[in-house]
Amino acid sequence: MMRLGVLVAVCFCFQSGFALAEDIAGRLAGSWKLTSWTIQIIGGDATEPFGPKPKGRAVFTPDGFSAFMIARPDRKPATNDADSAALLKSLMVYTGKFTIDGDKLTTDVDLSWNELLTGTSQVRFFKLEGDKLSIRTAEQASAVLPGKRVVGTLNWERER
Repeated sequence: MMRLGVLVAVCFCFQSGFALAEDIAGRLAGSWKLTSWTIQIIGGDATEPFGPKPKGRAVFTPDGFSAFMIARPDRKPATNDADSAALLKSLMVYTGKFTIDGDKLTTDVDLSWNELLTGTSQVRFFKLEGDKLSIRTAEQASAVLPGKRVVGTLNWERER
């Protein structure tokens, strides 16, 4: 009988944790506009890699997919190969299935702007307060500042 009680308690805790993650995923569902992006360089200064007013959109679907798009606000159409290369350096995009565990948001990337992240699991830490979402990276190699280790913070507001 004791084993059955433990099994029921474990199942209840698992289901409760699953239900909580589903609730948070439901609250994330929708479209979010980027309001700021800063990168703290480990052992150095903070920077805004795409300037003080980057453009960006995060989309979370109810069935567990996400897409993140971030761009410099001053992008212009390319007229030559150098312009095309500059456009690539002024953009970040990735998509994939996401999961939630506590304050940890993990995206299993199925597509990325330069293949750097494709096939990886991107772990972020988030804080959701009403229509404001803050996402922070763990310390990692920078995708936009080669050779640097960084912690990035992105702030988003829900758009309805």
